[in-house]
Parts: sequence; C-alpha cells; structure tokens
Amino acid sequence: MSAKVAIIVSLVYVLSLAITPFAFTEEKFLYTIGPGDVLEISVWQHPELDKVVTVRPDGKISFSLIGDVNTTGLTPADLDKVITRALSEYVQNPEVTVMVATIKSKEILVLGQVARPGAYPIEENMSILEAIAEAGGYTETASLRKVTVHRKSGDETGRVIEADLKQLMTEDYSGKEVILEPGDVVYVPEKSSAWDIFDRYFVRGLLPVMAFFVMVDELSKP
Repeated sequence: MSAKVAIIVSLVYVLSLAITPFAFTEEKFLYTIGPGDVLEISVWQHPELDKVVTVRPDGKISFSLIGDVNTTGLTPADLDKVITRALSEYVQNPEVTVMVATIKSKEILVLGQVARPGAYPIEENMSILEAIAEAGGYTETASLRKVTVHRKSGDETGRVIEADLKQLMTEDYSGKEVILEPGDVVYVPEKSSAWDIFDRYFVRGLLPVMAFFVMVDELSKP
C-alpha cells in the first residue's frame, strides 16, 4: 500500500469514528408521538386539508378523507409516511408535513406545596426530588413524609405511589427512588396544623384512647 493510499484510508477511518457517535445520538433522541400531543399536519398545495389535531388517549387522530390514524409508536416522520400513503388514494402525489406543535405526552404535573405548581417536561430517569426542584422546591408548609405520585394505568382508578422524601434526603436510598413516568402527577401535601389533628382525633372521636399520643407524633413530623 502506498503512502498516499494509507493516508486516505486513515482519514476515512477517523471521519467514521467522528460521525458514528453523532448518528447514534441522533437515533436515540427521535421523538415518539404520544397522547395529548398537538400536531400540525399540512398537505402542499391543498390548504383545505391542513389541520391541527390532538392525539387522543387511544393514540389515534382523525384526518380529512382517511379517517382515524393510529400514531402509537410513530415519530413525526413515520406518521408523515402513513398519512401520505393513505392520502395517495384521494390526492395525486401528496406531500405531507407533520410537525409537533405542543408536546403534552412527555409532561408531568407537580402540584401542592411547591413554589411553582404546574406542568413540566419529563427528563430521562427523573426522580420525585428532581421534579420538585424543577418546580422551584417545596414550601415551608410542605409535608415531606406524605408526598404521593398519581400514575395512570390500564384501569380507571390508576395507582398511587407514596414517598417519604424526608428519608430520601437523609438516608442512603440509592436505587430505591421512584422514577417518574410521562403523565405522572406529583402531589406535595400541606402539613397538618394542631387544630386539624385535634379535630380529627378528639372532636370526631376517631381514636379516643390513643388520640393524645397520635397527635404528639404527627406534630413532630415535618
């Protein structure tokens, strides 16, 4: 092999190493459409077909001429191809563009005793503590031992995950932290006041014998 050829081969190899990581990174972060996302769909030279649609909870959208389209597991580019293929029966050589106008399926809600309650984009492997920090942190009136995560599931009731953030912040709970999923609702409740506890255990008489000790125990919790 001549020196010139060797140099060319070396340059090709170096360039391949530089390009490959980028290709993998690009592939990793391809966005998948989900329920609640708002899509802008346009068809070139057919403005009457342009439409803004919201992905339904079942993962489907409705589009002119072709009816319901399932978006589950599709990227915008994938959906572009699906709609183009279906529209070709009604429109000659359609050129479809699909854009995600609003991302809702990749959000969580952080509510209750936090500085800025509201919806936030979910990050990969996001924990409850990270979500609360994103919402500006918890307030002085927050009850850290009774934080809950309300998660949607296959049934109508969903499930509730309880978390003691006081323990998470003071002990080694590595690997035991609750990792959030899209659509989760994190709720940080307010600490019970002395009157709330007195009313619960004395006035209503729920635990007349142990009421005093229970009240002292609850007042000692943050």
